[in-house]
Amino acid sequence: MTKVGVQLADFGREVRRIREGIGLTQEQLAARSGLSSIYIGTIENGKRDPSLSTIYSLAKGLGIPTSGLFGSLPSLSPAARETALLFDAAPKDLQVALMSLLQAVTRNRRI
Repeated sequence: MTKVGVQLADFGREVRRIREGIGLTQEQLAARSGLSSIYIGTIENGKRDPSLSTIYSLAKGLGIPTSGLFGSLPSLSPAARETALLFDAAPKDLQVALMSLLQAVTRNRRI
C-alpha cells in the first residue's frame, strides 16, 4: 500500500473511531455533516481522499475541531498537525475565507 493509501486508511479509521465513540451511526453523521452515508462509508474504509471542505464538514458533524480528526494519526507530519491546530484557532470568518480560497485553488488545479 502506498503512503497515501496508508494515510487515507488511518484517516478513515480515525473518523470511524470518533463517530462510534460518540455513539453516532453513519446515517446520523451524514445528517449532521451534510454528506451521504455512503460517502462517509467510503472515507471510513480508506477508499476516498476527502477534500478540505469534506474534512471540515465531518468535523462539524462530529462536533469536534478540525484538528481533532488528525490528533492520533501516526502518518501525519508535525507540520500538518500544526496547520490543523492553527486553522482551529483562527477566527471563524478567517476559516471561511481560507476554505473558500483552498476550494478555489483545488478546483482550478483539477481543470
